[in-house]
Amino acid sequence: MNKGTPVIMQMQSLISRFEFQKLEIEFKTEKNVRTFSTWNLLKVMLFAQCTTKKSLRDICATFKSISNRFYHLGINEISRNNLSNALSKRSAKLFEKLFYILLEKVQKETGSRRDKRFRFKNRLIAIDSTTISLCLSLCMWASFRSKKGGVKVHTMYDIKRQIPDFMIITEARKHDHTAVVDMPFRRGTIYVLDRAYLCLKSLQNINENGAFFVTRTKTNTQYGVIRKNKITAKTILLDQVISFTGAKASNYQEPLRLVRYKNPEDGKVYDYITNNIDLAASTIAAIYKSRWDIELFFKWIKQNLKVKTFYGRSENAVLIQIWTASIAFLLMEYIRFMSKTAMSITGVFRILGSHMMSDCKIMDLLGELPRRKQRSVRSLDIQMDFGF
Repeated sequence: MNKGTPVIMQMQSLISRFEFQKLEIEFKTEKNVRTFSTWNLLKVMLFAQCTTKKSLRDICATFKSISNRFYHLGINEISRNNLSNALSKRSAKLFEKLFYILLEKVQKETGSRRDKRFRFKNRLIAIDSTTISLCLSLCMWASFRSKKGGVKVHTMYDIKRQIPDFMIITEARKHDHTAVVDMPFRRGTIYVLDRAYLCLKSLQNINENGAFFVTRTKTNTQYGVIRKNKITAKTILLDQVISFTGAKASNYQEPLRLVRYKNPEDGKVYDYITNNIDLAASTIAAIYKSRWDIELFFKWIKQNLKVKTFYGRSENAVLIQIWTASIAFLLMEYIRFMSKTAMSITGVFRILGSHMMSDCKIMDLLGELPRRKQRSVRSLDIQMDFGF
């Protein structure tokens, strides 16, 4: 990151230009393009995400006010027409693939992180989805209900690293458990799922891949008790080995473990099922509780990035905006990790967002902040950010 380079350019430099050019060739995004390249589209969209610009007019007005810096930004010109056409015609698949290239880099360079909540070394992945509402009269392609439109972002979230591990964007009407079919499952990983994903075929798929799952039972879940295990904690009411019964029991015929947990804070009782027989029952309950991290991630994205109002109406424009928001999150988390600052990602986002056109080095901006003493997982700080 060279001195005199705007912060937005320093952020974009973390993305391999060579890999990006390969994507441009693969998806033919530079065909018949004269002035506004896809690389510049990425730059503008990252700027808009980090500064939470409200509209195309707002973005263009900001860039026109700094037209004397176009040379340093590598931009020849920018207009609403160019930006609108780019959002509608440049393939969103490029930005999706770029997200995974950047994710692989972040995972490799940041390595594994220690989570004080757990002692086991298995990866811990939460699976859930969030619905992003759209105006049905403007986005007819996103029909969801009679008077509502939207898309659904199905996400695998790495709880220990605190970053997404896999994402799929589908129409909002698609049920959660049907998206699990397209998700990759790795041997030895623990997947924690909401009970909306309680589909016996999905659980069998996870089990066959040598992975573990933790989920909740539904009110109509039918099972028979094989044997009872010894209870080792006051908060655990039951620890049993069970097997599914009922019409679809043939979809998962192997024994399972049922853990009944009583929350000491409010007295509520929860039933969890898992195919892991080695971990303590209290650890199974703690694993499911950690699923809340993915809810905090969704809330952070919606509070801080532009994924609730959109710059374009087409499906392609909406997808580009969601994928660039995800890329911006990865860049912020990567910068936070490399700077070793103790500040939350929200603090880093605010500091960099207010200095997008500054020539200061990113590490200088974050250098005076308190440093963390050790690499440990830090949950997204959401509770204090409701006014942002």
